Amino acid sequence: MYIAAAAVFVPALVMFYYILKDYTYPKVENPFFEDSKVFTLFAVGLIEGFFISWAYVNFFDKSNIFIGAIFALIQVLALLVVLNLRRFHGKSDTVFYGFSLGIGQGVGVAFGMAVFLLSIAFLTDDVDIPTIVMTATFIAQELLISSSVGATVGEGVARLRLTEYTSKAAVFSVICMILWTFVFILDPASYLWIIPMIGMLAVSAYYFYDVVHVRLSTVVADILKSNGIVRNDLPR
Repeated sequence: MYIAAAAVFVPALVMFYYILKDYTYPKVENPFFEDSKVFTLFAVGLIEGFFISWAYVNFFDKSNIFIGAIFALIQVLALLVVLNLRRFHGKSDTVFYGFSLGIGQGVGVAFGMAVFLLSIAFLTDDVDIPTIVMTATFIAQELLISSSVGATVGEGVARLRLTEYTSKAAVFSVICMILWTFVFILDPASYLWIIPMIGMLAVSAYYFYDVVHVRLSTVVADILKSNGIVRNDLPR
C-alpha cells in the first residue's frame, strides 16, 4: 500500500504543480483560480476515485469490455455531477477546477488499481517486471486521462456546452478503459497484452498533450473574452 501510494501521489503532485504554477501567484499578480477551491476539488475527486476503484476492483470482472466501458462513463459522469453546479457555469476558472477534480479522481482510481495489482504479486511472491510495468503504465495513463477529461468537462461547463464536451471526454475515457480491459483478456504468457497497454498510454498521452499542454491557455483566454475580460498575462 505504501509503495502504491508513493507511486501514485508523487507524480500526481508533480503534475499538479507543473501545470497550475503559471496560472497563480507568484507567477501572475491576479491568479486565474482560487487555490482553496482547487485543493478542495482535488480532495473531492480523490474520494470519488477511491469509491470507483474499490467497486471496480472488488465486485466486477476486469476482463469484461462492457464493464470497462461503464466504469469509464461513471468516471466522466462523476466529474460532471460536481462541476455542473451553477457556481461553475460560464466561468474560466472552471477549467482549472475540472483539471484538479480530474487528477484527484485519477489518483484515487490509480491507487486502488495499483494496490490490487501489487497485492496479487506480493501474495504470490511474484513481484516480476511485467507486474511493475503494468502497474506503472496504468498509473501514468490514469493520471493523464483523468486530468484531461476533467479539464474537458470543465471547459464544457464554462462554455455552457455540456453535452458536446462531456461526450468528447467520454470517448477518450472509454477507449482507454477498453484497451485496459484487453490487458486482462489476453494471455499473460504471450505478452500480447503489451500492445493494448501501449495503446492506452499513447491515447491518454496524446489527449493530455492536446487538452492541457497545447490548448489550456487558449481555452481560458477564449472563455474570459466571451465574458468581456481580456488578460495579457496568460502563459504562452
